[in-house]
Amino acid sequence: MPDNLPQNLKLGIDALRHKGLNLFAVMSVRRLPDQAIESLTRLNPLLSDDSRIILIGHGGKTLWERLSAEAQPGPDPIDHYSGEAALRFSQEVLPPGTYQLLYPGDSPISLQRLGTIAGWHNPSPLGIGIHPQWGLWYAYRAVILTNEPLPEILQPTPPSPCAACHEKPCLSVCPAGALTEDKMIDRERCAHYRLGSDSRCGDRCVARWSCPVSTDQRYTLEQVQYHYRLSLETLRHYYS
Repeated sequence: MPDNLPQNLKLGIDALRHKGLNLFAVMSVRRLPDQAIESLTRLNPLLSDDSRIILIGHGGKTLWERLSAEAQPGPDPIDHYSGEAALRFSQEVLPPGTYQLLYPGDSPISLQRLGTIAGWHNPSPLGIGIHPQWGLWYAYRAVILTNEPLPEILQPTPPSPCAACHEKPCLSVCPAGALTEDKMIDRERCAHYRLGSDSRCGDRCVARWSCPVSTDQRYTLEQVQYHYRLSLETLRHYYS
């Protein structure tokens, strides 16, 4: 994190970290592809070279611990919790009328693309990014668009942990046979296996659980089952 950040921004980042949202990046919208900029311009006609995307995420177990200590309403308590924290950050750090919450919601920008620009991850065989500190145990939680010219907060893309992993257990243990080292995940094969009556991946991803990177940061089984049960409902919606 740069040392010369405005004090109110530092305090806002610290407040997010206290809530378990310990990943934070700021990027110029000009780093985005043209199609994404066009989509943002439709949302915000005042978009300019000074406009910024704020990306908020979490790594490890702290978010779930914080969330479990507070009762959250609605069908998706993590989205509610993260959205509320992002709005509070915006209200305390950004001038009124200069920001809008893009995610949670129907974000017009790929979250993984934003994570790549932020320098948070490398690709993995599972089709999700892998972080050098958090491994596969991190997630994007909020995206804010603002016209306030904040200083960019990015980091160089780290070396891929997968490149140094010789055994690659994720490939061999995937019961669906949906993973190969030189190709992206076969999502159709993965989805149909997960929806099967004898699936071992209904409430977790066996391949993800086997990853040897940052196992000390692995989510609790309770959190893993929460996320995968939600994703299973989404698969049932699209494949039923």
